[in-house]
Amino acid sequence: MIKKVIIVFGLIIFILIIEFVILRQEKEGKGGISFEEQQSIEAWIIEIDLNQYGDPKDTVYTGGTPLFDERTGERVDRYEYVLRKHPDRPWRK
Repeated sequence: MIKKVIIVFGLIIFILIIEFVILRQEKEGKGGISFEEQQSIEAWIIEIDLNQYGDPKDTVYTGGTPLFDERTGERVDRYEYVLRKHPDRPWRK
């Protein structure tokens, strides 16, 4: 009987930890950037009249996107790219 209680209690703790991790990831959003900051970035891009990557609208990219490095095969999240280009976070000002 005690073993069953311990097993059930352990499963409950495990489920709660998994739920916490999932909710935290959803709150942080892509690339560890919060949903609120993503919204601020989007508003700033529109306000400053930039392209979706936070660059001037007339910017041309090799391969059509700055999010994929053809040399390394690595892909970067769009918000991470914007943050790398603008580490001073001008959308917060």
